[in-house]
Amino acid sequence: MTREAMEEKVPISRPSAAAVLDRLVEGHPGPALIVGQGIRVVEANDAARPLVEALRTGNAQLLELLDRVRGGHDGGRAEIMLSDSLVFDVTALPIGAAILVTARDLTAERQNLLRFADQSARLADILDCLTDFAFETDREGRFVYCAPASVFGYRTASLIGQYAVDLLDPDWLSGRADPFGLERPVAESEVWLVAADGTRVVAQMSARPVLDDLGCFAGLRGILRDLSGIRAREAALTQALDRERLRGAVVDAMRGAGGPERAIRVAAEASMATLHAQGALIMARTADGGMECIQHLGIGGDEHCDRIADEVARLAAEDQVVGRVETRGLGDLSALIALSSENGVGVGAIVLLRARRTPWNGAQAGILGAVADQLGLVLGIRERVGQLERMSRIDGLTGLLNRRAFDDEMPARLRLADRGSRDGTLIVVDLDGFKPVNDRFGHATGDKVLHALGAGFRGAIGRDEIASRLGGDEFAFWFPDCDGRRSFTRVDALYDIMDALHRKIALPDLNLGMSIGIAVYRAGSAESMDQLMARADAALYRAKGAGRNRAELAPTPEAR
Repeated sequence: MTREAMEEKVPISRPSAAAVLDRLVEGHPGPALIVGQGIRVVEANDAARPLVEALRTGNAQLLELLDRVRGGHDGGRAEIMLSDSLVFDVTALPIGAAILVTARDLTAERQNLLRFADQSARLADILDCLTDFAFETDREGRFVYCAPASVFGYRTASLIGQYAVDLLDPDWLSGRADPFGLERPVAESEVWLVAADGTRVVAQMSARPVLDDLGCFAGLRGILRDLSGIRAREAALTQALDRERLRGAVVDAMRGAGGPERAIRVAAEASMATLHAQGALIMARTADGGMECIQHLGIGGDEHCDRIADEVARLAAEDQVVGRVETRGLGDLSALIALSSENGVGVGAIVLLRARRTPWNGAQAGILGAVADQLGLVLGIRERVGQLERMSRIDGLTGLLNRRAFDDEMPARLRLADRGSRDGTLIVVDLDGFKPVNDRFGHATGDKVLHALGAGFRGAIGRDEIASRLGGDEFAFWFPDCDGRRSFTRVDALYDIMDALHRKIALPDLNLGMSIGIAVYRAGSAESMDQLMARADAALYRAKGAGRNRAELAPTPEAR
């Protein structure tokens, strides 16, 4: 139907530009305001109060952003910290003599990242040493962190805020430097302490300095091991030492290259050797709350993994998780299952397998339970690192891979095509008519369009295929085992997604289209990713030059 015919059937009432901007500001999900001449705020929603106050008090970053875009045609963007430590991602867009300012509150995100970084640093430093009395001091030498709950007869909670030097035996300290005041690493140094009952305790101290953001000394982190107790109980604590060796193996693995993955393998290998198992499996929590096997050694292959994963998921869903160890029969095998938890929540398990004729005993269950406790920290870190890695690779608006992830992934995909002697196709897409959408309907509508397109593109991508947002309104796709003829079938599917978008958004004169460049990668051609992308871009430019909203196939390198 022509535009004239539509207007005859449905009268269109167009609000004024000022009314549209007012509704945009009020309906924006985050902070939004319009700034007129100078720093006069014409309109603002409730969420924009911190930004309005920042303007009133003359926030230099915000004023610089406004000055940079005022009077121009292009918008600007900056990350701005306000006086009360709020952090916003601020976008400014000139609209005539005024400026539309929208923002996203990054405060919680930054705080979470800082909190996670602090927890990771503390864990990495303290776990460098075997855990007896773990501590952290501030720059004045006062305890700010202690574990476990009691040590040397003291309740460690009572030590917080106390000077660490007061724990030392005064006679031993006389003539010596305070080991808690050293601004350098301390390795297995013998110190004498005074226990809560007044007795003297020989301890082994390992510690390292903590530095602040400026590289200045901010305290000490380390451990104190009670050598007196160890020497007195060596014969009776053989099994406990096995447990410590296992835990120490996991800690040492965390120190070296490989991070959590190496620590997980070491935990499986060391547990098998110490407890005379024939097989070991490490289970980890999945995003949907289930369990999956992430490490498998020895006997008990895939035929048992699913069954054990289901059993671990069932146990982890029950109330009692911390310290839980169970045995299960698996045909001719017996499984010893020790749940791993973090903050009281099951995050996985370590499972040992051996012949059913050799049952597990309570001491072995206790040792594996100790390993599982240590493993819970490792699995928790692995899970969070995985989440951060996934977040860093995904474009937040469309849910597609971002440009960095696409650039990282493609060289491996080209090598895979070479090994399999199968061609692949790179398709680049540039939206036609997207800027007018932002100009007419606002960036919120533009974001809605991109979000809907991203959902459509994700639904059209197979398991071994890639969809990425390169930036703005540009996208790229990789289709393995796809030649030039079949590539146009994939292009048709992309245009079908655009047609569906028009029906879904249903805005008047939403004249969106797609110009598409296609470049077929010939397996074994040794063509680089940059060369392949350049061919696809050249085909894209030809499509735009030929009238837009069309696809062009790039000539192969042999044909050029």
